[in-house]
Amino acid sequence: MEKNTVLRFKHVGVVVNRPKDVDFQYTKRVVERLTACGFDVLLPADVQATVGKGNAVSEEDLFSFSHFLICLGGDGTFLKTARESIGSNIPILGINLGTVGFLAEVEIDEIELAIDRLALGEVKILPRMVLKAQIVRKDETVFSGFAVNDAVVTRTALSRIIDMHISVDHEYVDSFPSDGLIVATPTGSTAYNLSAGGPIVQPEIPLMIITPICPHILYSRSFIVSKDSLLDIRIGDERSADAMLTLDGQEGFLLERNDHVMVTCADEEIFFASVGRVNFFEVLRAKIHGRY
Repeated sequence: MEKNTVLRFKHVGVVVNRPKDVDFQYTKRVVERLTACGFDVLLPADVQATVGKGNAVSEEDLFSFSHFLICLGGDGTFLKTARESIGSNIPILGINLGTVGFLAEVEIDEIELAIDRLALGEVKILPRMVLKAQIVRKDETVFSGFAVNDAVVTRTALSRIIDMHISVDHEYVDSFPSDGLIVATPTGSTAYNLSAGGPIVQPEIPLMIITPICPHILYSRSFIVSKDSLLDIRIGDERSADAMLTLDGQEGFLLERNDHVMVTCADEEIFFASVGRVNFFEVLRAKIHGRY
């Protein structure tokens, strides 16, 4: 296509999961199309050296100087990139080199079409809610991090039940002896929360989903709270020493008895980019229902 002289996003950073694109064949396609459309392409130095096009920058500068990010990999790569982008307000478009690709919406046979639409300004920017999780131990915050999909308390030892006491806005809710507890964003409702029997939620609805994992009680229902709520998960008896907090399944921290896991909606948002014309329920049918 002809070079577009007025681009909404001039500097486009490219993030790639190297094991999923070993010889950078898909990365080369992305860089070539972006360059042909008039974008300035920013790449990590080792990737740029192999691809032979674009501008080499450090990993830190990729997020500092980019106006837009294209992420090649699976949903895990997308989540990692999204967390690293928090606070920068950079939209992210995912190209799926994985299996399901629920967050990475562009398939490999759509690469050129997706970039052409980006050049023409046919892109939607979708703000998404982020969780902030903190671990408070003896009145001291010993860990803090963000989650795009979910913050999950799980056991680390086999055949051990975690004893958790849940409060919302300082009001006691219940105790859950279980394998763990998922606190999910609407974006994460189709991830671990779905596998544990939790509800599917449209991603733009501002709320938090709390789903027990195999609770050792007579009911095992999820419950939903406002995005403005403060969730307090207190780790109970000595059996719970073999527990940990994980964020998006990628970042973890070991928990101790009487730790408090405090989860809130973060002040920051992340921004998904979409160049498709399908809605949330079409994606559900195509990516989840259609697999089985």
